[in-house]
Amino acid sequence: MKHWNDLDGTIFFNKLFKQPVEIGKAYIHSLRIENDNNDLGIGFDIPEFPECLPEKWKDKGYNACRIGLTCSEISDLKIINLPIREVFLITIKQENEYFFLAAKSKNASIEFKTRWLSLSGPSVYMNCPGPEDYDWSDEI
Repeated sequence: MKHWNDLDGTIFFNKLFKQPVEIGKAYIHSLRIENDNNDLGIGFDIPEFPECLPEKWKDKGYNACRIGLTCSEISDLKIINLPIREVFLITIKQENEYFFLAAKSKNASIEFKTRWLSLSGPSVYMNCPGPEDYDWSDEI
């Protein structure tokens, strides 16, 4: 997969972005694992910002875009270190009925296989990063 727009659940996403948004850098905010449902959720910021904002979002000073992934029927989950204030490079590959997701940074990685993958969002907010926060120019 090359673009976020190619995933299930992108109707709203595609209304806000005029051009396809390439899967790539992301700042992971949350990682949620649900054992009883075999689900994994990831919430993260992307460096791109929507061009076509709804009226209620305009002129509010928003400067960050957050999206999320809901992944069901996961297997082969491997997490090395927890993601803390780092930019990750995300790749998603589809083979047959499975998706393979890898998110890697300098000090951490998350990898797994999932049968169902759905995008949620985007939402926007005002990000006022501190000096210890991420920088999109971080080397991965």
